[in-house]
Amino acid sequence: MEEKNSQNTNEIKEKQSVKYRLKKNVTYATNLTSIAAIVAIIALLIVGTQYSNALQSYGFIQGDIGKALTVLAGSQSSVRATIGYLDESAIKDQQDMYKQRKEKFDTYFKSIESNLHTNKEKSLYESASSLSQEYWTLADKIVSEGATTDSKLSADAQKREINELSPKYDEIYKEMVSLMDHEVTQGNSTKVMLTFLEIASVVIVIIVMVVARIQSTRRSEKFAEGMQVILRSTSERLTKFTEGDFDSPFPKSDYDDEFNQMINDSEGMSEDLKKIIKDIENILGSMSRGNFMVQSGCRELYQGTFNDILVAMRDLRDQMIDTLQNVDDASIQVSAGSDNLAQSAQALAEGATDQAGAVEELTSTIANITASAEQSSKNLDESHQQAKEYARQADEGRQQMKDLAVAMKRITDTSKQIENITAQIEDIASQTNLLSLNASIEAARAGEAGKGFAVVADEIRTLAEQSAASAVSTRELIEGALKEIDEGNTASKNAEETLKIVIDGIESIAETSKQLSEDSKMQAEAMEQAELGVNQISEVVQSNSAAAEETSATSEELSAQADTLKGLIGKFILK
Repeated sequence: MEEKNSQNTNEIKEKQSVKYRLKKNVTYATNLTSIAAIVAIIALLIVGTQYSNALQSYGFIQGDIGKALTVLAGSQSSVRATIGYLDESAIKDQQDMYKQRKEKFDTYFKSIESNLHTNKEKSLYESASSLSQEYWTLADKIVSEGATTDSKLSADAQKREINELSPKYDEIYKEMVSLMDHEVTQGNSTKVMLTFLEIASVVIVIIVMVVARIQSTRRSEKFAEGMQVILRSTSERLTKFTEGDFDSPFPKSDYDDEFNQMINDSEGMSEDLKKIIKDIENILGSMSRGNFMVQSGCRELYQGTFNDILVAMRDLRDQMIDTLQNVDDASIQVSAGSDNLAQSAQALAEGATDQAGAVEELTSTIANITASAEQSSKNLDESHQQAKEYARQADEGRQQMKDLAVAMKRITDTSKQIENITAQIEDIASQTNLLSLNASIEAARAGEAGKGFAVVADEIRTLAEQSAASAVSTRELIEGALKEIDEGNTASKNAEETLKIVIDGIESIAETSKQLSEDSKMQAEAMEQAELGVNQISEVVQSNSAAAEETSATSEELSAQADTLKGLIGKFILK
C-alpha cells in the first residue's frame, strides 16, 4: 500500500514537473498542428477522390459519348456511301468501315454504361440503347439491300435511309446529346462542389492552424508568465536574502516542480543560515559577558566553510581562556609576593623601631659620658684634693664603661640584624622586580585587557627599584655605623684601661691631673664625635623606618590591585 502511495506521489510530482508541463504544451501545440495537417490531408484526399470520381463519372463518360456520336455519325456516312456507290470494291470497303464503326460504337456505348450512376442517366442510356438497337437493325437491312450495283435497289435503299434511318439517327443523337448535357450539368455541379470543398478545406485548415497558434501561444505565454513570476519573486527574495533579510517569506509555486524544489531548498538554506547566525550571536554574546564555556546549539549545521568559522571562534575562546588563566595565575603570584613584601616591610619597620630605641639609649649614654668627661676635666684641678672622690667616680666610670661596652655590643648585634633585614629587603626588591617583569610580559600578551595591570606592574617595578636603592643606602649607613661603633668599643676599652690605671695610680693623680684633663678633653671630643655618629645612625634608622612603612603601604596597595585583578578574572567562566 505504501509503495503504491509512493508511486502515486511520484507520478503526481512527475506530472507537475517543468519538463512534463513543457512537454505537454509542446505536445498540445504539435497535436493541434498535426490535426491541421490531418484535416488538410483528408481534404486533399477528398478533393482528389472527388476529382477522380468526377473525371471518371463525368469526364470519361462525356468522352465516350462524344466518341460514340462521332462513330455513329461516321457509320451513317458509311451507310450512305455503301448504298450510294455502284462499284463493288467501293461498296465492300464502305461495308467493312461500317462494320468497324458499328463495333466501335458498341464498345464506346458499353463504356458509357459502366460510368452511369443516377437513374436519369440510366433512363437516358436505356432509351438511347433501345434506339441504337433499332437504328443498327434498320441500318443493317438498308446496307444489306443497298450494297449492290443495281441502281434501282440502291435508290430504294437511299430513300429508305432518308425516310427511315435518318429519323432514327436523329433520335439517337438527340438522346445521346441529352445524356451528354446531363453529364455536363452533373460535372459542372461537381466542379462547383469541389471548388467549395477546396475553399472549405483551406478555410478549415487555416482556422485549425490559427486556433493551434492561438492556443499554443496562450499556453506558452501562460507557462512562461508562471515561470517568470516565480523566478522574479524568487530573485527578489534572494536579493533581500543577500541583504540580511532572513524573515521575509519565500514565494510559493502552484506546482510541485523544480522551481518549488529550488524555493524549498533556498528557504531551508535561509533557515539554516538564520540558525547559524543566531548561534554565532549567542556564542559571541556569551563570551562578551564572560562565559567562555558556551557551546554551539546547532553543531551539525556548521558544514564546509561554516566549520572554519566555528573552529576560529573555538580557537579564540581557548586563547582567551589561556590568557585569562595566565593573568589569574600572575595575579595570585603578585598577591602572594605583595603579602610577603608587606610582611618583610612590617618586620623591617619593627626592627627599625627597635633600632631607633637602642640608638636613643646609646645617645643618652654617650651624652652622659660626655658630661662626665667634661666634669672630670673641670674638676681635674681639684683632683688632688678629691682623689678619693675621683677614685670612686673612676670606679663608677669603669662600671659605666662596662655598661657602655654592653650597650655597644647590643648596638652591634642590632646593626647586624638590620644588615640582615636590608639583605632581605634587597632580595624582596629583586623578586618584586622579577615579578613586575613577568607581569609586564603577561600584560603585553593580554593586550587591551592587561593595560591596567601593566601600570600596576610598572609601579611595582619602580617601588622595587626604590626599595633596592634604599636598602643599599641603609646598608652603607649601617656599615658606617658599625665602623663607628667598633671605634667606640675600642675607645671604651681604652677608657676602661685608663680608668684602671687611674684607680691603680690614684696616689699620683695630682701629678698626672693635667694629663688627665687633656685626656678628658680628648675623650669629650671623641664622645661628641660618637654622639654625632649615633645621631646620623638615628636619622638613617628613621629614614629606613619610613621607607619600610612606605614599602608596606605600597605592598598593601599592590595586594589590593591583585585582589581587584582576581575579582575581574573571577567574572569569567573558564575551564
